[in-house]
Amino acid sequence: MYIGIDLHKETCYATTLDKEGEIVDRREFKNEREEWEKFVEGIPRDSKVAIEACSYWYPVCDFLEERGIEMVLSHPSKTRIIAEAKIKTDKIDSKNLAKLLRADFLPRSYIPSKEIRENRELLRLRVQLGKDRTVVKNRIHALMAKNGVKHEFSDLFGVEGRIFLKEIELAESQRIARDVLLRQLESVDKEVEFVQKRIAIVAKGDEVVIILMTIPGIDYYSAMIIKNEIGKIERFPGYKELCSFAGLVPRVHQSGNTRWEGHITKEGNALLRWILIQAVHQVVRYPGELRKFYLRLKKQKGTKIAVVATARKLLRVIYCMLCRKENYRYERKALTESKLKRLEKTAC
Repeated sequence: MYIGIDLHKETCYATTLDKEGEIVDRREFKNEREEWEKFVEGIPRDSKVAIEACSYWYPVCDFLEERGIEMVLSHPSKTRIIAEAKIKTDKIDSKNLAKLLRADFLPRSYIPSKEIRENRELLRLRVQLGKDRTVVKNRIHALMAKNGVKHEFSDLFGVEGRIFLKEIELAESQRIARDVLLRQLESVDKEVEFVQKRIAIVAKGDEVVIILMTIPGIDYYSAMIIKNEIGKIERFPGYKELCSFAGLVPRVHQSGNTRWEGHITKEGNALLRWILIQAVHQVVRYPGELRKFYLRLKKQKGTKIAVVATARKLLRVIYCMLCRKENYRYERKALTESKLKRLEKTAC
């Protein structure tokens, strides 16, 4: 059986086709475990289930895997038959998924292992906490500017800076706002520390993470993001496919003999692209081919283009390192040891 399921937060609509492509069942049910139990009772275990990638597929994947039912994850932007349909309903969407699955024309998305999915959730939580902390800090900066407060601290949110913030004389309403924001900052800091420790515990002893940490500018946190966003390196035939996955390849327009390359597509994995660009700002401070490449391109085309191009080159280096299971050619062993000690300390 070939089953297409249009999955939503509250409901699901399933269309089942037999080997000849005839519809043998159509049903709508609630997206609840009990309803899923009833649904799978009536389908053969050798059935294939197609679901379009969305925010709700993780628990469904786990549920079907536990029961030995194969799930195929459809790539949403490439499933053009659904996106371009003039009439779009749950019934039509599920039918088209089933038809594409039966014909083996369904554009598939990679389904990472449960371990990788868990790690991704943890890492994305840490990224979000970092954004939350930045928002609070910016609000404190704005409050200080509003009240004409000047300071000479290199880090206003270090130990001495926070003492300074707490002791500033402000009007009552402004003082209340400051105290609330400082408490929010302390709360987010504690959550960051907690999540960071969990990440360190997972990273400790991970072979891929250790290899990635030999690159200057990549610590265990960056390495964990890179490793888990990539997943299995073997799924990429070459470094070009990996760079495309990260959205670090230029847009190409070609007509006849004319070929034009524009800015990067930004259609790939945004988190992987972001962490690579962050890493570039650090790695180019150290001697090596990446630094030479960056400085040469910066002189020719400017900083922004040089950073993105170096991020693409860094990802190419990472691809080779992971395929060969080799450390970074220009590794600074003292720096790597320092990062490993910091990892051990955080994980304790």
